[in-house]
Amino acid sequence: MIAEARMDALMNQGWQAAHSTELDGWLVRRNAGVTLRANSVLPASAPFDLDRALEYVENLYLAHDIRPSFQISPAVQPSDLDARLEARGYEVRNPTLVQCAAISDILATLPAPTRPVNISTTPSVGWTDFWWSVDGRGAETRATAEELLVRGNALYAAVPDDQRAQAIGRLALVDDTAGLYCLAVDERFRRQGLAAAVIHGLLQAATDRGAKWVWLSVLEDNAPARTLYDRLGFRTVSRYHYRVRA
Repeated sequence: MIAEARMDALMNQGWQAAHSTELDGWLVRRNAGVTLRANSVLPASAPFDLDRALEYVENLYLAHDIRPSFQISPAVQPSDLDARLEARGYEVRNPTLVQCAAISDILATLPAPTRPVNISTTPSVGWTDFWWSVDGRGAETRATAEELLVRGNALYAAVPDDQRAQAIGRLALVDDTAGLYCLAVDERFRRQGLAAAVIHGLLQAATDRGAKWVWLSVLEDNAPARTLYDRLGFRTVSRYHYRVRA
């Protein structure tokens, strides 16, 4: 399986912020406030002067109208950063599990899709319309979100319909691994195996491109998604939460 620190790095490559500043072992990410991952610090190595690093991060984010935030995983450096941030008034957000599996194992478990799944290397207008209807945070941020979506190498899947997609997914391709993002099914078509069809289509296409492992992140309290991923054979290899300044 993939080590926790390596998983942090893969997830960062799979969802790339517009701006990333190296700060003595920390990666300070900024993306105009769109998505918490892309607007948080990835603390991969311990800075020499922790208090000074914290002040720099807080001042930088506040100057860009972004709430100071840190992604905290088991690989966080320094190891007591979570407690330090709590004492500084930072609150926990979005406890999340990171799960991983061999792509061949998942494909062996999944049934062949009974519906066509369109795979492309860029998201169509219909794909982004559907995604934004699920994850949109306001019309003024859509352009920024779409730019974030297409950074890096990725595949985009859609189960088509006459009007718009019934289900979608995104698979980031990083080295010989792949990260599952943006999986969504229209509520009118749930419980019809469309999520599994999207995953199958994406992973089959990733295999053709040399990928061997797939990872995903799922909120701890998202019971339906966790049930699906457990059934497919995904196993938890890491976890993280965010510390966000109150």
